[in-house]
Amino acid sequence: MREDSAVKPLTGTLNAERFTGAALSTPIRICLITSKHTIRDSRVFGCFFCGIEQAGGQVTVVGPSTEPAGESDDPRSIRLPVPASANEGTLRSLRLSCQRIRALVHLFVWCLRLRPDIIQACDPDSWLVAWLAARLSGTRAVFDVHEMFPAYLAGHLPARWRRTGEAALLRAFQWLLHRADAVFHVSEARREYYGIVGDRHVAVPSYPRLAIAELARPAGERTLDVVHLGRVVEPASRFTLVEALRYCRGAGRSLSALIIGQTRSDFLLGLPGDAAATLGDLLCFSEPLPHQRALELASAAHIGLALYDSEAASRNIVASRKLFEYMALGLTVVGSRAQGLGDFIERHDIGTVVPLDARVLGSALLSLMDDPNRRRHCAAAGRAAFRRDYNWDVQNEWLMSIYRSLIRPAGSR
Repeated sequence: MREDSAVKPLTGTLNAERFTGAALSTPIRICLITSKHTIRDSRVFGCFFCGIEQAGGQVTVVGPSTEPAGESDDPRSIRLPVPASANEGTLRSLRLSCQRIRALVHLFVWCLRLRPDIIQACDPDSWLVAWLAARLSGTRAVFDVHEMFPAYLAGHLPARWRRTGEAALLRAFQWLLHRADAVFHVSEARREYYGIVGDRHVAVPSYPRLAIAELARPAGERTLDVVHLGRVVEPASRFTLVEALRYCRGAGRSLSALIIGQTRSDFLLGLPGDAAATLGDLLCFSEPLPHQRALELASAAHIGLALYDSEAASRNIVASRKLFEYMALGLTVVGSRAQGLGDFIERHDIGTVVPLDARVLGSALLSLMDDPNRRRHCAAAGRAAFRRDYNWDVQNEWLMSIYRSLIRPAGSR
């Protein structure tokens, strides 16, 4: 299977000579800006704080918040007077679009006011802010690429225009990405999607902190059969999960299953009309929680699900962050046969890969629940790989070397 189609350890992904150098005498000041994520989103920013500061940097996050401005004593975060909003909601609401524009204005002002060494932007609209503020203030701009934005945006077009629309959007995004001093793509597969080459474009997977491995429970203390950490995004994946659990019940064994971070009403969107009546008690739901609490709940499960419809235009062709969290918590992983996900699971032998078929998924779940030895093996393999390669404590010093190269005269463009 292709090594570069999935997330890889950091070793070997960079030009080592370009990104090495002695530590600077003063800490590198990094301003991380976002126009949509709440600054309390630990999945995006929490480990970044600790990892970069542990490696000698100073981080300030500027972005929306669910808390009123001024009610936190955290000097590392600046809350904007606008709410966080997902891309989906923003595109459908003039009010949210206006709020997003307000957020961008605030971000621009703060970037000029703080004058950090590096402005790192997490969404396409804040890329523009970072680039303009960096050019005006003489700092460096770094873009984070988390999603296949052209594919996502083109998915909202009429079917006959999607292919042409995605191609046009891809060219626009390529032009924009070339404006950055460095671009962090979440995976090699994502970087290949944008067709960008050169040392300034590197794969920087978003790994969890090593400390979350301490939340792992012994097998005898796990009280939940199956968990899905985060939303089950595509309707096809949700429908398959429901039918798989129904198959298990029909086979004589009901599995306890929990989805963390999704409501029942959101789960039912796009499903057949009778899905609500037949869902019954097959699934339990937990609304979005603080990340630490979500991980604590997930640690009670034996099996972690990572379900995606590989045919969906919005599919992120990368092993998702929940995969590394399952590994850290010692869960056996059952994932879809989607690019960047299935090959990772198989290469590390941390679980089972299945097509998006209810009967096959149900059979795989029953087989794993009846085989504790297999689960122990997968859990041990996952935790070992997480501790060795896929955590922020391994990544942070490597990332600092990139920042140092950007602010040294030899590393400037």
